[in-house]
Amino acid sequence: MDERLLDAICERLKPSLYTEKTYIVREGDPVDEMLFIIRGRLDSVTTDGGRSGFFNRGILKEGDFCGEELLTWALDPKSAANLPSSTRTVKSMTEVEAFALEAEELKFVASQFRHIHSRQVQHTFRFYSQQWRTWAAIYIQAAW
Repeated sequence: MDERLLDAICERLKPSLYTEKTYIVREGDPVDEMLFIIRGRLDSVTTDGGRSGFFNRGILKEGDFCGEELLTWALDPKSAANLPSSTRTVKSMTEVEAFALEAEELKFVASQFRHIHSRQVQHTFRFYSQQWRTWAAIYIQAAW
């Protein structure tokens, strides 16, 4: 990302603090923010909407993020006011410090900086996203 885009995002980040064993978001609930973890650990679990026999768990830590469903929502010019649904349940395992980027703030940044719509930026988010890595692993396993 260029510095102007990074500055615009950083200006809109809000510090967040979660105590141990706090639910951040539950699978199926609307995602209203992206979290960028500074300190602590989150437990991230999905059952793929309760699909029989499917369960995946991952740990998010410093440098990780969650709520990436919002990126696709923010980049879609036709996206309605309806927020995307979470594909995971995320709960703090320890006290967690993070920066939050609220949905409307992300939508505003996406509208101001058209190059955030580039495939390269989207692929970068997917590469570092636990959600996308999980889905990639599932499809590779299914194909195997």
